[in-house]
Amino acid sequence: MSFIIGKVTRKVSKQHNEYFVGKICNLPVRGSWSKKGQDDLCLFLDNEKINFLSKENKPAPEAGVQEEEKQ
Repeated sequence: MSFIIGKVTRKVSKQHNEYFVGKICNLPVRGSWSKKGQDDLCLFLDNEKINFLSKENKPAPEAGVQEEEKQ
């Protein structure tokens, strides 16, 4: 039995290196072929994108919160 938990897209850099980007379980990931052979695909969490998205989605501070901090 198999489950589809995400999707990655193949990309090629300017240096002709092959890599993969996408989302798995709604988390951004990057991937590449394993170093020992071309059989295994290694996926890693894309921390840079996660940090960027978390900063972008921070709620705006409310006026009441700022007043409490001043006191």
